[in-house]
Amino acid sequence: MSNYDKLERFIFENSPVRGEYVHLVESFQTIVNQHAYPAPLKQLLGEALCVASLLSAIIKFNGRLTVQFRGNGKLKLLLAQCDNHSNLRGLVKWDSDSEMTYADLMASFNDGILAIMLDGTERKSHYQGVVSWQGNSFAESIEGYFKNSEQLATKIWLAVNETSAVGFLLQVIPGSTAAGSSAEKEIVYPHWDRINQLTTKLYPIDLLSMDYTALLRMLYPDEVIRVFPPVDMQFGCTCSRKRSADAILLLGREEAEAELQDKQSIVVTCDFCNREYIFDRVDITKLFEDKNSPPKDSSIH
Repeated sequence: MSNYDKLERFIFENSPVRGEYVHLVESFQTIVNQHAYPAPLKQLLGEALCVASLLSAIIKFNGRLTVQFRGNGKLKLLLAQCDNHSNLRGLVKWDSDSEMTYADLMASFNDGILAIMLDGTERKSHYQGVVSWQGNSFAESIEGYFKNSEQLATKIWLAVNETSAVGFLLQVIPGSTAAGSSAEKEIVYPHWDRINQLTTKLYPIDLLSMDYTALLRMLYPDEVIRVFPPVDMQFGCTCSRKRSADAILLLGREEAEAELQDKQSIVVTCDFCNREYIFDRVDITKLFEDKNSPPKDSSIH
């Protein structure tokens, strides 16, 4: 069975450590081919999609998890989202007038804000955590976030090529001991250090070429590991005609009508999937009339 576009979870039976593995192929290709991204941006977006996938499985939520960067350098916006149904989407906006290397992208993270956000379906389930850029690496910065904000030792490996994006995560199981306690230092972290040391043999070529089961056997031949059923990952966009109509309403009637002066319609294009929603003059008129109409009285006279 193919491990493509799946997220796999596992735990070590005799150690308080859990792990995850995600391998994106079709979903990755669908997302990066929506726009004419240079190769460095495809690599970065692939890494962000893997991070969003991995975090979606270790953070309990109903709604959408977003890994987002907004900056003032060559990299303007990086967005990777995964909802609780394992639907992925993402995009990048950049300074397209200049040449860009992957090193340029890493440098751009020093001039902006990287954050993890939860947009829950429940009223009080919204969260935003700012991630400090560390080690000139996307993976190291997320690791630092969990160490500093959640007091959870975490290690992430990422690998991206022309066709695939792969991520691997190890983390101390929350609640193994009280954070900072002597038991944590004496019991948990020797296990963590041992598992981490075994995983130093993991290289990007292994992530990109090896089957998930074979990868675990190679890394941990003497460990007892419990694996959980895989989760299918897929591209999924939440755009709709109603959301596009709401965007036009935000413009205001005057600006919308100005847009129509030289055109027969207003076209709203989704940045994530490039789907177009077309509104002609009749649509626009009805849109603002419906907005300004008083609610209908449903009482019986």
